[in-house]
Amino acid sequence: MTTSLLRTSAGPAGDAPRLGGVVHHVPVEGGDLVVETIGVGPPLILLHGWTLDRRMWMPQVAALARHYRLIAYDRRGFGQSSAPPDLTREPDDLHAVATACAAARFTLVGMSQGARVALGFAARWPAQVAALVLQGSPFPAPQGETADEEALPIAEMRRLARAGRLDAMRALWDAHPLMRLHRAAAAPLRTAMLADYTARDLTGPQTRLTIAPETLRRMAMPALIVTGEAEPPARQSAAALLAQRLPAVSRCTVAGAGHLANLDDPAAYNAALLAFLDQSEE
Repeated sequence: MTTSLLRTSAGPAGDAPRLGGVVHHVPVEGGDLVVETIGVGPPLILLHGWTLDRRMWMPQVAALARHYRLIAYDRRGFGQSSAPPDLTREPDDLHAVATACAAARFTLVGMSQGARVALGFAARWPAQVAALVLQGSPFPAPQGETADEEALPIAEMRRLARAGRLDAMRALWDAHPLMRLHRAAAAPLRTAMLADYTARDLTGPQTRLTIAPETLRRMAMPALIVTGEAEPPARQSAAALLAQRLPAVSRCTVAGAGHLANLDDPAAYNAALLAFLDQSEE
């Protein structure tokens, strides 16, 4: 669909900026996406992970907004966005956000499921991606599945969500290794995001974003793969496979961090990201 101009939010407390920037609404298929922009410079679009929202990037704002125009949004089905969950539509959503924000070419940062969306976008519109950062990314298999999805408690979480037992569903996910933090200071932010996760994607129709692994070899933009040192083994393997396929790749391991590396050690994460971006712009 054609994206109209951004509508700037002003009013209800629920629309208050979460990163300290300006909140907008971008219309997409089925509803709106809530987009927040902050900073000045080349555009950098941030895609949050599953069960999270745009607040996951709060530890990055101070360091990155001095150099880049940050564009962070709640993906469909998450946070304050009203558009219903549908992974297959998310590359188009990202294109709509970039168009509405006048970002013809940008750096794209995706975390976990957000990294899957980033890969899906880069496969379709590679010329728009100046650089690609994949944090805790899954590896796209032929069926659009990841190697470790069988280890995720998706079926039980779906059963609990559909039974209206959201607290039990959240507790189950909170105990999973992918949600484990190694830095106590980050716990309140993670807890707040999980408390606001309403499992719209678990209670509605199930969709998959399929990415052919062979398309990775055609993604010639500079790419950085970020992995937490304590990342679960399946995501470590996914990072190694991505590094083998992407043609212009660098790797970074955040010491003492897990899957939520940008929360576990923001200083190390931000420094690695800025160093990569400086090098990719040379």
